[in-house]
Amino acid sequence: MKRAKRSIRCEPEEVEVEDYAALIYQESQRRKAEAAALAAALDKKKSSSKTNGISRRTSSRISAAARDGSPVKIVGGKSARKPFEDAAIDDERAPKKLAKKWHSKFCSADSCTNKARIGGLCCRHGGKKLCSRRRCTNMVTIGGVCIRHGGKILCSYGGCSNQVQKGGVSIRHGAKILCSHEGCTNRVLNGGVCIRHGARYRQCSYDGCVKIVRRNGLCIRYGEKSLCNREGCTNQSQKRGVCVRLGGKTPCSYEGCTSIARKGGVCCRHGAKRLCTYGGCSRQVVQKGGLCKTHGKRPS
Repeated sequence: MKRAKRSIRCEPEEVEVEDYAALIYQESQRRKAEAAALAAALDKKKSSSKTNGISRRTSSRISAAARDGSPVKIVGGKSARKPFEDAAIDDERAPKKLAKKWHSKFCSADSCTNKARIGGLCCRHGGKKLCSRRRCTNMVTIGGVCIRHGGKILCSYGGCSNQVQKGGVSIRHGAKILCSHEGCTNRVLNGGVCIRHGARYRQCSYDGCVKIVRRNGLCIRYGEKSLCNREGCTNQSQKRGVCVRLGGKTPCSYEGCTSIARKGGVCCRHGAKRLCTYGGCSRQVVQKGGLCKTHGKRPS
């Protein structure tokens, strides 16, 4: 009898547990149904907005085509123009794009036509990378530093430590940059021109001397001359650190000639001589004023 009573007492608890599980299941099913309905509503809203957008774009294209007078056919909600019509429209729009691109290549500073480098500015107006050394405002050349701090490209000629100027070589080995003045064959000093056409240069500090400074503020005439590097020689060095007597000279480029080159790579015998400026005279200039001995004599 005791066991029967116990089983009767346990029956209501089992019923309550089953009812609770059923309620949880029903609640989960209800929430799933609500979530599915909400997702379906969102999908319907997106599809309707997309359809409206396509219809608006299609109507705008049709109206534009009607103004232009070009036929447009609708395929799958999109307009299909003919290829040649698209090309014509692109040709009309091209000049504006090209003009904008052309304008972006030049400096944005007022009335400046230099090429833009960084930030739409040229090097003159600040569009340049500065040297990484402290307090240095020079322009970077290579390795993040300027020429002064080691950023120079050396000449490709064997054993030359000079800086490259043009064509991978230094001025000493053929990189001669000519004056930009029309018809001038002189070498550039600065500003793209030679001394004759306005290049700025430092004058000798000796009183009354207007020659170019070479060393220590003086010209070759009044300054310390570089001597021949051969032991015991006190002559002035001319080329490669040696004097003319020991090989510091440029020979004439004419085949078989061993004379010293004077002008244009040739000696006086092969075309480097200055002719008399007197009309019709072909003698060599030997006096000041560009005259020969015959035409340079003073009248008695």
